[in-house]
Amino acid sequence: MQRLSCETNLKRETASDLSESLRECCAPTADEVRLQLFDVSQREAMLEIWRDLQQRLGSRSLMCSAEWTETWLDHYRDSIDVLFVVGYRQEQVCGICLLSESKHHRIGPVTIRTLHLGTAGELHGESVCVEYNDILCEPRYRNEFVSELQKLILEQKNWDQFRLDGIDDAAGKDWPLLNETASLHQHQITVQSRIRESRYFDLKQCRAEGGDILSLLGKSTRSNIRRRIKKLGETELEWAETVEQANDIFAELVELHQARWKKEGQPGAFASSRFSRFQKELITRLIPQQKVVLCRMKTGSQTIGCLYLLVDCNRLLDYVSGLASFEDVPGSGLVSHYLCMNEAMQRGYDAYDFLVGEKRHKENLGKSANQLRWVVCERKRAIFRLRHLIQKAKHLVKRIVRKP
Repeated sequence: MQRLSCETNLKRETASDLSESLRECCAPTADEVRLQLFDVSQREAMLEIWRDLQQRLGSRSLMCSAEWTETWLDHYRDSIDVLFVVGYRQEQVCGICLLSESKHHRIGPVTIRTLHLGTAGELHGESVCVEYNDILCEPRYRNEFVSELQKLILEQKNWDQFRLDGIDDAAGKDWPLLNETASLHQHQITVQSRIRESRYFDLKQCRAEGGDILSLLGKSTRSNIRRRIKKLGETELEWAETVEQANDIFAELVELHQARWKKEGQPGAFASSRFSRFQKELITRLIPQQKVVLCRMKTGSQTIGCLYLLVDCNRLLDYVSGLASFEDVPGSGLVSHYLCMNEAMQRGYDAYDFLVGEKRHKENLGKSANQLRWVVCERKRAIFRLRHLIQKAKHLVKRIVRKP
């Protein structure tokens, strides 16, 4: 890669492997958004800029926050190359984001070099699975920032795939690559976009209509919840207020989560020690700021379920859970989430979001839905053409086999 010199008044100019092939856009006028690149050696200065911008904008988006980014860097920086992209307008910071370069993805024996927006690109089984991914930017300069960022990314040649992982569909539409084909054709890039539903329950609306969650659910779901709770008898909900309390709930959550997945022959999320360490540090950082929630539901001495939720723009995101086995507590997931939703509504949260994934309780309890988008931009490489030919051959064989 060709080395890039990054201007900065903060420290001596440096450049990482990732930044070597990235170039600053053509010199803009004072009224245009200008991007500068900084490698990980400038980490502390960049995080300070990030925190200042976050405070100035009053941003409550977690996945592009300084706290989330710093914690992710603490645990994943040794396996992924990163670059800070800072946007300036008239010498004032107007936006910031992270680009992450990964060499963990493979097609057969061939390594695929991927470039990701934000905290993504981890090894399979270690990913934090970012959803509601985004940049941190002043709204009035967002379109300019995104446009300049896309130009910068397209200009460098050393990635095979560029990925936007788990970005809200409304935010994703700001990216020209989803609407303009001419520039992509010029760069010999193809775009694949997949949209998935993130179902949620609107707590704010429910509160305005009287605060009865059950009345807004389907008839069979209402009946099922009432029957399960009646059978369980008296239930108790514990909402962590301290780090010590949160750690205690988290420890039981991990135990229940791993037991359930191992029973199904799967490793479970916490089989990764890196993922586990990331979550422990995140909880320690964010519980005092009320940016994560740990909640435990019990009946007598038996735990029904433990839930770990992220707080994003006053919405609760159902991040990871540990539930009693169905044999011990039938409907443990449905009951746990229903009880937590009630508590969340009383505490003033706007929505309870179940994130993407196909599970029955998400469909039963999530009465509304957002659209999240995963975008993959691919350069014209021989390995992708070979993959396409193999896929076509497989489809052809299936059609021949099915033909009477």
